Amino acid sequence: MTRRLSSAIALVFLLSLVLGCGTSGPGPSAGGDDKWADHTQGLPFLIGYEAGITKAKAENKPVMLFVTTTWCGWCKKLAAEDLTDPEVRKMLENFVLAIVDGDTETAAAKTLGADGFPHIVFQDPEGQNLGTVGGYVPVADFKSAVEQALTKFNETHPKVAAR
Repeated sequence: MTRRLSSAIALVFLLSLVLGCGTSGPGPSAGGDDKWADHTQGLPFLIGYEAGITKAKAENKPVMLFVTTTWCGWCKKLAAEDLTDPEVRKMLENFVLAIVDGDTETAAAKTLGADGFPHIVFQDPEGQNLGTVGGYVPVADFKSAVEQALTKFNETHPKVAAR
């Protein structure tokens, strides 16, 4: 009897960790169209690695690939703080923005070097790395990473920079 009770308590504890870890209170439901709203902060993100890469190639623009999960609390914190900054938002207008779901797009996440979340990779349309942000960073550091990626892109793609 004691062994069953201990096993049941351990199971409840593990389930509460798995189901509750990384959440930040009520938000969009995982099944709804807005399940990424906490991550996108109203910015025009595409959902999916391939969608982001395809649009970047079609528009000859750099892409920001935000590798995240619906449950990642640090991802939501980064988005709420960094993606709402007016200067960051202005710079991100130069990028194709894409969410890469770390839970379902595991091959893409691995290709992008994500060993945790959040993980952000900036690439040019040919897939060359322009910069990476691993983990949560405050606004000033994120802004610097976006600036560096945009500068690197403009240096290697002068026709686009002249627009």
